[in-house]
Amino acid sequence: MTDEAAMLAFAVKWRHWNGGPDEDIFVAFGITPEEYFHRLRRLLTKHRWNQLDPQILEQLVQICDERLSTVDIRSATGRDRARYASSTHPLSQLSA
Repeated sequence: MTDEAAMLAFAVKWRHWNGGPDEDIFVAFGITPEEYFHRLRRLLTKHRWNQLDPQILEQLVQICDERLSTVDIRSATGRDRARYASSTHPLSQLSA
């Protein structure tokens, strides 16, 4: 299986759960979730993947867009960077 096919298979498998856990993405592909979703988004625009069911293709593109729009802020305790999936999350209003 090629890297592209593996990424697509993973995305299809995890599409009902917002694209899969960050840890599984890193273990499976050795890249950050952000890089994975950037690559997947580019992959989904390639002509040869147009054979996917249009509904599944739309779901995957939407998941990529949602995951790539995460807000990166400093946690309230000042520890490592925290990521939140929505700008409506109460902590997303904090300044970095």
